[in-house]
Order: sequence, then structure tokens, then C-alpha cells
Amino acid sequence: GDTAIGGSADADMPAVHTLEAGAAVVDTPDGPVLSLTLSWPAAALDQAAAEDLGQAWLDVLGGLAAHTDGPGAGGHTPSDFPLLALAQSQIEELEAGLADDKA
Repeated sequence: GDTAIGGSADADMPAVHTLEAGAAVVDTPDGPVLSLTLSWPAAALDQAAAEDLGQAWLDVLGGLAAHTDGPGAGGHTPSDFPLLALAQSQIEELEAGLADDKA
């Protein structure tokens, strides 16, 4: 719909947290965009403080997303192979061996 996540919450409902955030990836003509909706009780935070926290969260998420484009990003973990009893060190050894084969 056209309403942001949480946009239809009753404004008189007591806050469970000092700052509540909802995030969603929205498809736009220019590609996907991360949308963040914040809510907070005015007695706990002013708008500037809430926006600063929200922007910091977006910056961290953007940094994580940018990291995934790097050559050293990624890799597998034991949870990627639920049918095998592999330790992280064994997976890293296998990946290193495969990287040597590609060189």
C-alpha cells in the first residue's frame, strides 16, 4: 500500500520502546531503496535525536550492503551445509583449496 510500515498505528497507543523502527526495501524505477519509518514518544526523544539515530542506523546498513560488493565479502558458514558436520575452519580450508584451483 501507500502507508509506511507502522503508519497506521494509533498515535495514542503507549510506546513499548524509546525508538521503534520499521524497515522495508521498496522497489522504485531507479532500483531498490531502503525505507525506514521511525516512531518515538516526544517525552523521551526530540525529533532531531530520533532522526540522528535513524540516520546512524541507515549509515550502518548502507555500509554492510556496500561491504557485500567487496572481494573479501561473503563466504560460507556451517549453517549453509545442514546435512554435513563441518566446522568453520574446515569450510575455510575447502574454500581456500578451491580458490587455489581457480588461480
